Amino acid sequence: MAKVNAECDRMGVSSKWPSREAIVKKIRKLEESWQRMPRSLMQIDIDSISDYVTRTDALLEREIPNKVNATKNTAESLAGVQLRTTLATAHLDDAWLGKLAGWTRYYEIGVRQSFFWSYWFDNILTPPRSNRNWRSFDLKTCAEMLGVLSILGWKDAVIYQGYLAHAALNNTYQLKLQYENEHRRAQAFMLRLFASWVGDADHAWPAYAYDEPIYEALLQYWRTPDPAALVPCLLAACDRHTHQAGRDTLTKFYDFSTEWDLGRVPVEILLLFRLREWEGLANPLLDHPLMAAPYHQLPPPQPVPPLDELMQGVVKRANEDWPGVYEEVLSLASLKARATQKG
Repeated sequence: MAKVNAECDRMGVSSKWPSREAIVKKIRKLEESWQRMPRSLMQIDIDSISDYVTRTDALLEREIPNKVNATKNTAESLAGVQLRTTLATAHLDDAWLGKLAGWTRYYEIGVRQSFFWSYWFDNILTPPRSNRNWRSFDLKTCAEMLGVLSILGWKDAVIYQGYLAHAALNNTYQLKLQYENEHRRAQAFMLRLFASWVGDADHAWPAYAYDEPIYEALLQYWRTPDPAALVPCLLAACDRHTHQAGRDTLTKFYDFSTEWDLGRVPVEILLLFRLREWEGLANPLLDHPLMAAPYHQLPPPQPVPPLDELMQGVVKRANEDWPGVYEEVLSLASLKARATQKG
């Protein structure tokens, strides 16, 4: 490890790293502007999901009537906003873990809807060999959710999410610009870390996924029995996180863009910690401002709340529209088969 740790050069904490106070202030300002709207953005999304459940989304007076029973990922986008807000303000809210669990259940249903429609478009609606892909799958959030699920301690959900992500990758469902131009190395690291853990998921990533020495060292040695041996590279990864909390432009992209409020949430570190815990390995305590409470250590595994009536309705309609097919395409066995095809 000595040679490897020498390659994990410390950048130091970025002088431009947003403070928690600045992030919270931005979130509150946005929330205030939403409250002045006739309908909040959350209510708009809830209404959209309700329309899907009740099938009123197919009415002809709709701008784009859903006449083909397309599955909708509205729950995914709704949950994404709420989850990032919950994570960014966790230090102010003793009930943050319960909220995180509740919105994660929405995300789980929404991301399945997204994956299924990508599959259906490519395999059923599109003529063979047409070289057309739906390419609407949000791989960035999918990778970050591995960290969220790890915080919650939901092992089965981490396994499912990781295979789902690799199945999407190996079938080219991911957003083209996000994958080919934005070069989110931390998210690629998280997915490669998952693949290392399970051993039977793989993907031929573009070159950018392999060019960060800090992540290459952690991928090689994350299972080391001595937690102290990982500290230099983990601290270097924490430094890197602070430098990757910038504002995206048309030509420059940050792994933890300030638009999404994860600049102070060490999702990649906590994923590694939880995987080590599940391997029976101890984790170090990191003296770094990124690891400030409540992220200084992993919380105990949280209970998985049942789906609420709205999400149950989403699942019910999807199964009615696509009997047998919906469950089969989204089964863990099916995802594993697609995740192990080298792309």
